[in-house]
This record gives sequence, structure tokens and C-alpha cells, in this order.
Amino acid sequence: MKISVIILNYNGKKHLYDCLKSVLVQTFTDFEVIFVDNSSEDGSVDFIKQNFEDERIIIVTSEKNLGFAGGNNLGLKHSGGEYIVLLNNDTVVDKDWLKYLYDIINPDENIGIAQSLVRTEGVPEKYYLKNGTLNLLGHNIMEVFDINEDGTGEIFQANGCSMIIRKELLDSFGGLFLDEYFAYAEDSYLSFKVKFAGLKIMHTSKSIVIHKGSATTKKYKSSFRTFLQERNRLLNFLIFFSRSFRLKYFPILVFNLKLKLIMSLFSGKYSFSGVCRAYWWLIKNRKWIKEQREKEDMIKRINEKDVIKLLSGKVFNGEHIVGRFFNFFSLLYCRIVNIKVIEIK
Repeated sequence: MKISVIILNYNGKKHLYDCLKSVLVQTFTDFEVIFVDNSSEDGSVDFIKQNFEDERIIIVTSEKNLGFAGGNNLGLKHSGGEYIVLLNNDTVVDKDWLKYLYDIINPDENIGIAQSLVRTEGVPEKYYLKNGTLNLLGHNIMEVFDINEDGTGEIFQANGCSMIIRKELLDSFGGLFLDEYFAYAEDSYLSFKVKFAGLKIMHTSKSIVIHKGSATTKKYKSSFRTFLQERNRLLNFLIFFSRSFRLKYFPILVFNLKLKLIMSLFSGKYSFSGVCRAYWWLIKNRKWIKEQREKEDMIKRINEKDVIKLLSGKVFNGEHIVGRFFNFFSLLYCRIVNIKVIEIK
């Protein structure tokens, strides 16, 4: 078996027919589908059994919701393919989606991950002309990496909505994700891991996915969602980077805390209690973070400076006056403390 496609589901029955129907008619045919149900209560499993009599579909059920991280880890245990593909359940894929993912990663062993072109509802067209990266707060900064005429390009952040990775590489890593992440920024975690292993992450615009966006996570309460987002974004930096970087990073953590608390009071984007809970978790679990850092140090093959130069020092996307103000001082701080992000040559 060449490819195992893991599709994770939690109460997503309304999306499953369109998703699976598009997957099962791929021009690339050597694949299996590992359908992982995260203890859904909407009859998703029965729906699959009643509507899809296809021997390529393997149904795996969990007695509790393991989140995106734990659910995909469970799917990996039941996968038999040489390559692992992660695909969101709220997607519809092009008939050549799997072919082009395989075509870009298979010939080059220096490629760790390849991602599809994921077109998400509500995202402006201009953001598909280039690929983005992460900033030092773990947020997406758009329009950074060029896409070549053939639709390919090297990037930093792989999108967990649709990506392919070698099973052999995952075995060397000890698996996909840390279960503790549950949801959010786990694809960033894997991207950091691949880059520190000295491998490339590629994009291909020929592998096309239509994504409805946040179909599952919208169900989570704002406080819980904010907690996971803030904790996991920052956790990646605390796990993967050295003590010398973390000393420079501490003022950024303080700035982020103040900014998010202020924003939580004046907008509905963040929860005040969720932000506080995230920082308290990071403080309370320092020993666990240190243990994970020591494990990740064992797989590192390149210097962290080579990873940092792929990240952005900006705080906000766009050219609005508030964004320019914060971006100026953020980049100034990076220059002063010698954090050489992508904007600093």
C-alpha cells in the first residue's frame, strides 16, 4: 500500500458524503482511507457504513474525543501505507489531489512534507498567490514565499488540512503529534520538527482542496479554544528553541500576554480566562516542557538560526496603521537582540 489517507471526524456527518465521494474517485488508486471517529454523537459511523461499501475504507473509533492530535495519532497506528496523508473531513478534493501530492514528495528524499493548495471559504484570492509563514507568536503571516510557475515552492508552515509525509520519517520521530496539543498548532509542531531535521517542506498548487474551515472547532467554547490556541502556539517555541533564544523570547511572551488580554477586553477574538489559563499551564508544566525539549534535541540536524530565518518578525498582516506601528517595534526588537527573522538580512 502506497498511501494511507487519515480522515479525522468529530460530529461532522454533514460533510462526510462530499468529502469521501471526492476522495474515492482519485486518479491515483493505490491508497486506503483510515476514517477515525472521535466519539461522535451524530451518527457519523453509521452514516459511513450505510453509504460507503468500499473495502478501502477502514473505520477506527475512539471512546472519547482525542482532538486533532490524538485522533490522527490513533489513525497512524492503523495505517499501512508508505506515505501518510492527513485530510480534514470538511473538504472536497480535486480528482488529481492525491496524485500531485505523491508526485512532489516521492522523487526527493530531502522533502519531509508536501502540502496541497487549500482554498478556504472567506480567504481573499490574493493570499493564494504566495505562501505564508509563522511569526514569533505562532500566528500566520501571509504573502512571504513565492510560488513557482509550475505551482511548487518551498515553505515553512505545512497546512494540516491536507499534507503528505513519509511513514518512515514519522517512525523516526516517534509519531505524528504530541497528544497533549489536542487541537491547534500541531501542524506547526510537525513543521518545526521537519525543518529541524534538515528537510524541506513543499507546496504544490496542482493538488487542490476546497475547505469549509473550522467546521469542528467552532463547536468549542471560546475560553477552551483560546487556551489551546495560545498555549500551543507558544509551546512550539518553548520546546524547540535553545535557552539563549528563550531568554530573548521572554519579553515577546510578556508582550503577547498584555496584547491578548487587552484584545480580549475589547473584542470577541480572545477569551481573557483562556489567555490566563494558557500562560498558567506553561508555568505549571515547565518540567514536562523541558522533557519534550530534550527529546526534540535528539532529532535536530541544523542550527536553529536556519529555522528562525524562515519565520517572520511581524506581529500583524496588512498595512493598516496599527499593524505598521507594532511591526516596526517588533522588528526593531529583533534587530536589537539579534533574532534574524526573514525580514532581517
